[in-house]
Amino acid sequence: MATLEELAAFWNEEGLSHVIPEVGGEFPEGFDVRAMLGQIIDERDGVLEVGCGYGRLCRAFAPEHYLGVDVNVSAVEAARKNHPGYRFECIEPGAELPRSGTALIYTVACHIPVGELARFLAPICAAAERVVIGEVMDERWRRDGNPPIFNRDPEAYVGAMLRQGFELERYGKAVYQRYDVPAFNVGRDVRLTVHVYRRAQ
Repeated sequence: MATLEELAAFWNEEGLSHVIPEVGGEFPEGFDVRAMLGQIIDERDGVLEVGCGYGRLCRAFAPEHYLGVDVNVSAVEAARKNHPGYRFECIEPGAELPRSGTALIYTVACHIPVGELARFLAPICAAAERVVIGEVMDERWRRDGNPPIFNRDPEAYVGAMLRQGFELERYGKAVYQRYDVPAFNVGRDVRLTVHVYRRAQ
């Protein structure tokens, strides 16, 4: 099983491979995800995007309310170049994170192995009052390969976040257009699932 450090090394070796969508244009989801995120996240207390990549989603939020962080040096450099005025920082795996009202984890946690998920989530949950997780949630997508995929069923995230002291506040689903074709959509959920968690009182 890969550690967070081994995964960080992998992503840095890959550079921008698998970071920029290879098929389906800027939004293979079939819709502009930024509009959705802007509606469900209150940016006024700050948004911390963990695994920001090259900054695809940053413009959902005003520059003064946004900070994107990633372990991938090439991705952060591309984000800074492509989105002047927005803040992006390289981080070490498992490092303490700056405080923010909401942490956004979009199609990132599916690359974290089961045994490392709690370690990945801990600093994120320590930094934010709300956490938004978005990805295709169905463990039948799991596979080895480049990059490895560790998709989880929604219930797995609910349990993992409860152990971090967070409760599921609301959720939604939308078809992920890129995957809504055979053979992707045979026997697997092809919907983008978005969970909004809040710190338990």
